[in-house]
Amino acid sequence: MIGRIAWLTALALVAVVAVIAQLDRAARSDARLAALVPATFSGFAAQRLSEQAVAAQNGPVAARETRRLIAARPIPAEHLRLLSQAAALQGDAPRSLAALEAASIRGWRDPVAQLAAAQAALAQGQHEAAAQRIAALFAVGSLPDQTPALAAALLADPAGRAAFAHQLATPARWPGNALVKLAEAVPPAALAQTLALARAEGAVLPCDKLAVIARNYAAAGNGDAARLFWPGDCPQG
Repeated sequence: MIGRIAWLTALALVAVVAVIAQLDRAARSDARLAALVPATFSGFAAQRLSEQAVAAQNGPVAARETRRLIAARPIPAEHLRLLSQAAALQGDAPRSLAALEAASIRGWRDPVAQLAAAQAALAQGQHEAAAQRIAALFAVGSLPDQTPALAAALLADPAGRAAFAHQLATPARWPGNALVKLAEAVPPAALAQTLALARAEGAVLPCDKLAVIARNYAAAGNGDAARLFWPGDCPQG
């Protein structure tokens, strides 16, 4: 009899845990369910509660919920980004920047984390870090609307041009659309100098895209800028 009761009790506990787990998972699509999930079992629900608190600019609640979120699911970069935002709401700049840096490193494909990290680095005059983050945004190809303007701000500074040229020269295949978007956002002189620096460092860039940029520059009366980086023809295969 005692064994049967213990067995039924164990089954009931398993059923409760399963229901809570399903409730937590359902909270991903229905934020109203997030508050029903006990903190001990909260994963997806903790993320929704953290997002709600950050969106509401509620610093104390955001700090509490993001701590629970990180304790439950410390790996995703999005969770570290939420922690950074919560710390910023609390006025804790060192924690906010540390979490943001960790998020941008861990989740280099997360455009929001990369954009925020780039903005923070540029504001502090950290050109190398800003160049790395902006390069990651262009490499992924899913660009937030602010990215081209941020690149233009970076390349407006000689140190920023040198830092971004170094990123262009790293062993990676730069997508052509990245150069086209740069040309649309960055003044010709600044981009031409950056491309010239990159080529001097041995950068291998899509020649057909360079040709398009050079022709557009020449047509707009910026032939001197084009000659800084354009060799005059694409090498034959």
